[in-house]
Amino acid sequence: MKKFKLKCLITAFVCLASVSALNNANTVKADTNDTSVSVTYDAHVQNIGWQNPWAKDGSEAGTDGQALRVEALKIKLVNAPAGAKISYQTHVQNVGWQNWVSDGIEAGTDGKALRVEAFKIKLENMPDYSIQYQAHVENVGWQDWVSDGAEAGTDGKGLRVEAIRVRLVKKVHPNSISINKATDNLKIGDTDTLKASFSPDNTTNKDLTWTSSNSNIVSVDNSGNIKALANGTASITATSNDGQKTASCFVTVGEVSPGVQYQTHVENIGWQVPVSDGIEAGTEGKSLRVEALKINLVNAPADAKIVYQTHVQNIGWQNWVENGNEAGTDGKALRVEALKIKLQNMPGYSIQYQAYIQNLGWQNWVSDGAEAGTDGQNLRIEAIKIKLIKPAAVDSVSLNKTTDTLNIGDSDTLSATVNPSSVPNKAVSWASSDSSIVSVDANGKITANKAGTATITATSVDGNKAASCTVNVNDKSVVTFKDPCLETAVRDALKKPSGPIYSAEVANITCLNASGGAIVRYTNMASLDGIQYLTNLQELRLANDKLTDISAIKDLKNLKTLDLCNTPITDISPIKGLSSLTSLQLDNVNITDITPIRNLTNLQNLSISRCGLSNITALSDLKNLQSLNLGYNNNISNFSPLASLSNLSTLDLEYCNFSDTAPLANLKNLQSLYLGNNKLTDLHSINNLNNLKLLYANNNQINDISSINNLTNLNNLDISSNNITDISSIKGLTNLSNLSVSHNQIKDISPATSLVNLLCIDVSDNPISDVTPLKSLTNLQKLFIDTNKSDLDALKAALPKCTINYGF
Repeated sequence: MKKFKLKCLITAFVCLASVSALNNANTVKADTNDTSVSVTYDAHVQNIGWQNPWAKDGSEAGTDGQALRVEALKIKLVNAPAGAKISYQTHVQNVGWQNWVSDGIEAGTDGKALRVEAFKIKLENMPDYSIQYQAHVENVGWQDWVSDGAEAGTDGKGLRVEAIRVRLVKKVHPNSISINKATDNLKIGDTDTLKASFSPDNTTNKDLTWTSSNSNIVSVDNSGNIKALANGTASITATSNDGQKTASCFVTVGEVSPGVQYQTHVENIGWQVPVSDGIEAGTEGKSLRVEALKINLVNAPADAKIVYQTHVQNIGWQNWVENGNEAGTDGKALRVEALKIKLQNMPGYSIQYQAYIQNLGWQNWVSDGAEAGTDGQNLRIEAIKIKLIKPAAVDSVSLNKTTDTLNIGDSDTLSATVNPSSVPNKAVSWASSDSSIVSVDANGKITANKAGTATITATSVDGNKAASCTVNVNDKSVVTFKDPCLETAVRDALKKPSGPIYSAEVANITCLNASGGAIVRYTNMASLDGIQYLTNLQELRLANDKLTDISAIKDLKNLKTLDLCNTPITDISPIKGLSSLTSLQLDNVNITDITPIRNLTNLQNLSISRCGLSNITALSDLKNLQSLNLGYNNNISNFSPLASLSNLSTLDLEYCNFSDTAPLANLKNLQSLYLGNNKLTDLHSINNLNNLKLLYANNNQINDISSINNLTNLNNLDISSNNITDISSIKGLTNLSNLSVSHNQIKDISPATSLVNLLCIDVSDNPISDVTPLKSLTNLQKLFIDTNKSDLDALKAALPKCTINYGF
């Protein structure tokens, strides 16, 4: 029987061990499909021991509501990065804080019946994660979650931890931080609170540090509270502990405005509470006398003073007192009847005050030492008001005129306005830059003394603001013109059909159009004598006149534009000193020597077509030229001087017997190039002029256009009347809007199909074998072509918006 019982007992133990083994196997078996990082943990619980299975990721370990203590913990990471560690320590009954352990080692006590009262957990080498945990505490319940080394539970209260939860949280790092204010304006002594916000809002670590660029001006504490300490500016910066993201607020600190504080000693009341800046001190309507007063400045400069005196019943005017001392009498039942107040060492400020008088009420405000109250009328002051005023500063001064023109001996009066109108001191001083030309008196009256220009300036006495008037003084000398046509042109410019013409009048002319032809009355102009008096001329047009001598213009140093087209002059040497010229037109003028223009280095536009030139060496120094027209000069043999004109944007060389484009190879700024009617056989040297938008090379002997394939900015291309058979090089010129290839030997026009922006194309007088490719050019507005009626009808049907000019 005993053997049977023992056998049954052994069998039961084996079964129990098998079940226990099965349970343990389920606890430690890893889910090989789950690679996420997590935390697992176990608790040794009173009367239970180690629990199985281990808890994981925020689930409860221990017991909740059974009043059983946790006695020990084990915690470890799952799928953690190499080198990562989880460490933890426990505060144990009668033991206190134990040493840190890690990665599954037991913390606490096992078998000693000692409660765990608190614990801490932290991660190492896992910067992108945070460990969060909470404790269920005796008599407290579940506490709030804490994290990363903070204490959970209680320390020193003798309360057991009954359960725990632990979770691993992936940190959300800040992308940026911002402050509720970008700027702030404070006075000395003011405070404010800045607040920082994180983006994204669920950033894990919102700890930050506050700093000031100048803590002597603005201080800041760890909570973002700022205080203005001194006049100036400072930047307050919040920096996130995670990621070092920053945001700043620019703080401007201004000085505290000074003020005035005062108090009165009143019959039956005594000294009242001090008031300030225009508030009533004393009583109004109670028939109580003011017997004494004290006045003081607040936030004033160190050496500033406020001084005051009172007129007292039976005494009269007392001596002046200052800065808070008593004026009047205290305890003698004597009324104050009048007072005076003034400032010392406070420039720019005024003290204003008024008194409430027995039987009279409030008097008008007075200021700066004037009497308030009554003197000799036996009337009591019952109340006062005092305020410190900073009068408006002068912002600006303006004059009724900014320019004036007088003749010698004339006079005029200038008036000055000081702004704003509330400025108390509107006085100005007057001065002339040259009183020998224009003099001015203290009232702004100006007198013209001799010819010339002077500046009259009015300056405010307060604030030193100024305004000026430029005065031109003319003499009354009369000028005459030898040629009646020139006189007519001058009178037209002056709008003065008759009467004497004065030198001062013509000195104001800046533009004179005396060109003949269209204006018939100028056509017979043959002399420029008298034009030298137009000293401020900037633009002079003399085209189509009968001039042979232009020496009179040699001193017109302000000339910027000169047009001498179609005149019979042969000598242009008088223009060599007109260095201000930017535009010069000499078309169809019979000059063979252009050396005088060599020094006109400010020229930007030059037109010298049809002049019979053979030598253009003088052009090489005109580096600022932007436009040059040399057309119809067919005797030029050497075009190399053009190579240095790198700023040219427009060049016209039509009808120049031009045969080699090599001098143009480096003119990279060219946008318009006219090469028609020359002797060119190719365009190889211009293949890198990528800024070209217009190229006319018609009526040459060109048979190869392969070099233009790089000119992708071209809008207009005319290569008509050449010997071209192949236009495949135009395929890439997709910005073309106008194309002329007429009068060539082109059979295949299919390369044009890529030119989707074409508006106009001329393919006439070519032996084209197939016009079908033109049907794809749906944006065409004009087409010039020679074709048969059948092809023409097909083109009209395919291009309904296009006007087709044709021949059969």
